[in-house]
Amino acid sequence: MAYTVNTNFTTPIINLATTSGVPTTVFPDNVTGVSTEVPISNLRSFHETYGSIHGIAAPIICILGIIANCLNIVVLTCKNMISPTNVLLTWLAISDGLTMTAYLPYVILNYHIYTKDVPCPLANARFIMFFAIFSVVVHSISIWLTVSLAVFRYVFIRYPRRGAKLCNIYRAKLTVFIVCVVVTVVTIPNSVSYSFHTTLTEKNETSWYIDVRQDTPGYQFLKNFNLWIQAILVKLLPCFLLAVLSILLIKQMKDAERRRKKLMNKSNAKADDDSRRHRKTNRTTRMLVVVVVLFVITETPQGILQLLGGIIDDFFTNVYGPLGDLMDTLALFNNGINFVLYCTMSKHFRDTFIKIFLSDIVKATRAQSDGQLMTARTTRVSEV
Repeated sequence: MAYTVNTNFTTPIINLATTSGVPTTVFPDNVTGVSTEVPISNLRSFHETYGSIHGIAAPIICILGIIANCLNIVVLTCKNMISPTNVLLTWLAISDGLTMTAYLPYVILNYHIYTKDVPCPLANARFIMFFAIFSVVVHSISIWLTVSLAVFRYVFIRYPRRGAKLCNIYRAKLTVFIVCVVVTVVTIPNSVSYSFHTTLTEKNETSWYIDVRQDTPGYQFLKNFNLWIQAILVKLLPCFLLAVLSILLIKQMKDAERRRKKLMNKSNAKADDDSRRHRKTNRTTRMLVVVVVLFVITETPQGILQLLGGIIDDFFTNVYGPLGDLMDTLALFNNGINFVLYCTMSKHFRDTFIKIFLSDIVKATRAQSDGQLMTARTTRVSEV
């Protein structure tokens, strides 16, 4: 899928025709029908091959991810699940779900309906404009909520006596509000960078597309400024913080495990209670470390590529654009995988999920087992 504007949802970046002296070939633009010159490379071949796979895989991942995040929200908002950590996880599920909800119609429209043979109508161009702005905002909120989650968890286990007061539910909600406001403000340069354009297809039909405005020096500066903001503030800085916090969390877990083993040597009841509390804390922290590490793995490569795009001419056309679909797939997978992590690594989450959604099935299974057991006992008594 070769767009005049590559609306990779992590950061929509314009693929400009190369002006370098390297050999070029012509590829039809899927939305506008315009031929764009791009360098011949293995990355371009990969992009064309993987594009068809992405068009099938992305809707499936989005549908499953939306369902999974809805389940996360239902479980995490139960009365017995309310906690500062779960407040942040709830809003993380909301932002991830909104990201995938926006991506689902985008991939259906632009990979299956408005292909290279079908001109893009104004309505779809408007939706791409909305998608290019909205998806960056909600996905950036997800990233910084993950950073906040790691900070809350580190403070909680680093200062066990004061952690509950420092990281309470009110401050968790306040953190969510601050993150949403700050991210929305930071992404304003991206939101005001685009404009609508038209072109004629080979069949002399009008096709609409969006492009980054560069008609004045101010908009040219805004374009470059936006690239640096997206690369540093939305990608590399949070990924660096998450990597550092992951190391600190692992270190604190090991320290907590050593304290737990010391407590196990004591025979009093208080020591047993403390040991159980340490084990529960470590399980939760271990789960959150996995969530954080997955974010680092999927977001860091994008940040590096965006930073290089602000330094190297035509980097987005030659490298970032062809890899956009793959990076989208990784980010979508990361947005939808948390439900599996919670179920496999948190007994409290798993038990609550079963209680809400599977209680009738569990009761029916138990009743059937009890009935079979009673039948077996009656049969043995009759035989005697």
